[in-house]
Amino acid sequence: MERLRLSGAARNQLVSLKRRTGIEHYNALCRHALCMSLANGSVPPDEDFNFAGGIDIEWRVLTGGQEALYYNLLMVRLLGEGTAPTEDAVRKAALLHVHRGLSYLVSRREDDLLIELSSALSGVR
Repeated sequence: MERLRLSGAARNQLVSLKRRTGIEHYNALCRHALCMSLANGSVPPDEDFNFAGGIDIEWRVLTGGQEALYYNLLMVRLLGEGTAPTEDAVRKAALLHVHRGLSYLVSRREDDLLIELSSALSGVR
């Protein structure tokens, strides 16, 4: 996987999170969103995304240089759900989990969001 395309709605959520938290790197916010969604045991709902006005993030940048780790986390998740971990399935799972995680982050109260992200992302670029 080389790039992950995010919807216009996800871009708007990232802009809001950046403004609310002061965290300037979208990749750090997306990485945390991915982990938050993976921590939820439910399968994210299948969605048809509108990519107009969206952004692309390189997989290497999103994962902070830990491409294999995050790819394997997604593969294990898919296997646990009974889905064959094909390249397309992993890409789709990454897309669904990042979008769901961004929704989780945006819905957090300001104080909770700042505490969680500052402790989780201290020193991350």
